[in-house]
Amino acid sequence: MSHSIHHVPGRLRVRSNAFRCRPAEVRAIRGRLFSMEGVTQVRFNQHAGSITVNYDPKRLTQRALLDVMKDLGCTEATPRANPALASKAGEMFGKALVGAVINKAVERSAFKLVSVFL
Repeated sequence: MSHSIHHVPGRLRVRSNAFRCRPAEVRAIRGRLFSMEGVTQVRFNQHAGSITVNYDPKRLTQRALLDVMKDLGCTEATPRANPALASKAGEMFGKALVGAVINKAVERSAFKLVSVFL
């Protein structure tokens, strides 16, 4: 089953195509998650096919929530992407983009300066 996981401490969102076509199972998952000590809110978006869980990170972990979802058969218990790696890639892309913009601005300034002297 394809899925994506987005996590920040206190908020976990799992998106899966299976959530769109199995509303009875989603209700069971919502009930099980909401019954966990530390879960403050569980929202289901059928159109997006996602479940968002707000929780107290001092009482629960991302791993515990994903394990419950895995036990209920709605997802694998591992995120597909490493957030640190994604952050590093975004940082590198940002630096490259800024570098390209600065390079182009210097190139245009030099061209205008030369054209003034000619």
